[in-house]
Amino acid sequence: MLLRTTARPGVTRELIGEAALAILDESKSESALTMRVLAARLGVQAPSLYAHVSGIDDVITLVHRRINAGIDTSVLAASEDLGDLRIMARSYLNCYRNHHVAATIIVSRAINEDYALAIYEPIAAFFERFGVPAPSIMPVMALLDSLVLGSAVEPFSAGFIGSAQSYDAQFPAIGRALRSSPRKHIDESGFELGMTALCAMIEQMRDIAGS
Repeated sequence: MLLRTTARPGVTRELIGEAALAILDESKSESALTMRVLAARLGVQAPSLYAHVSGIDDVITLVHRRINAGIDTSVLAASEDLGDLRIMARSYLNCYRNHHVAATIIVSRAINEDYALAIYEPIAAFFERFGVPAPSIMPVMALLDSLVLGSAVEPFSAGFIGSAQSYDAQFPAIGRALRSSPRKHIDESGFELGMTALCAMIEQMRDIAGS
């Protein structure tokens, strides 16, 4: 689809992305973002948006780009320290956790744009330097991605809506587990446990490859 060449002054692709992300952040569903709602937020008519974007998928691309811009991968530059990997993973998690509705849309998108690939390139380079065997780099990246995005998009603790006591009759082991784990810390503890296990596995891979 060809974009029209005329555009209302003041509306830019950057502002469209910013407004779209704000709409998603304020809503509970991705259906809240439509071209009509977006145009109203920007104070224009919906057809005028097509001077800047080709459609709603293009708008989601701007949202995706905006979120990814907040992920700090610079800490991995020239690094061989797993502590830096954990810092980057935390930045990655926070960027998507802070935009939960947008994240649920983005996780199903293909990784084929430069702004998306730019996140994975320094991670792959880090694993190369650290000594992860080449055939294992992509699977390890997939595991890291699943840990980060799974933690951001589907908080585990949110599935347990009842009190610990409410599980006792039919699911006593769950009730006991909930009593022992403060609800507000479950997801954070799970993410940290996952990162610890991942880092230990990466170290083991390097040691085995070097032996």
